[in-house]
Amino acid sequence: MSNRERVIPWWQSRLKEKDLMRAFFAKTWNKLGNRIAVMFPDRVKDLYYGAGRLAGLETQREYFKVGNQKPPGDFKGIVEFLKMALNKLIVPFGGVEIENLYKLFLDEEAVIRIQDNPYASGYEAEEPSCYFLQGFIEAVMEYLTDYNRMGYEKLLIVEDTCMSAKDDACRFKITLTYPARG
Repeated sequence: MSNRERVIPWWQSRLKEKDLMRAFFAKTWNKLGNRIAVMFPDRVKDLYYGAGRLAGLETQREYFKVGNQKPPGDFKGIVEFLKMALNKLIVPFGGVEIENLYKLFLDEEAVIRIQDNPYASGYEAEEPSCYFLQGFIEAVMEYLTDYNRMGYEKLLIVEDTCMSAKDDACRFKITLTYPARG
């Protein structure tokens, strides 16, 4: 029996396809991060954040311009699009959910929760560290709120909890603040 015949049944019997993909992605992402940290120790956060923003801009371009899809026109629709994009394209083997979605006096807020986030898996940090996802979410939100001329004053994306900081999931709070009417 060759090595190939022994390895394939072991993987198929021990890890389901989703678990295998999550493990492969996490290991690859961490190796890439370690290499970036060695080459650019002071720029890791900026490089991941910038790559996430670029991915967000490319996602909206492909989906809306090339795919001829109509962009969502309100905060709720934008957050639902973001969930779909994260779930299908960026974190296809993590569980992406809209945990909260509400409107306050001058704010609209949402919390996107990513369970089993492969970007944070196997990485330990003292604070939230999913800079790539933060950049992605911010770029998509900026583009779609500007596209819809939503007239907001401030857009804030904060990763409140992170699996790399030993939290149960990664949570991104999205706050859109509108100017006070005088």
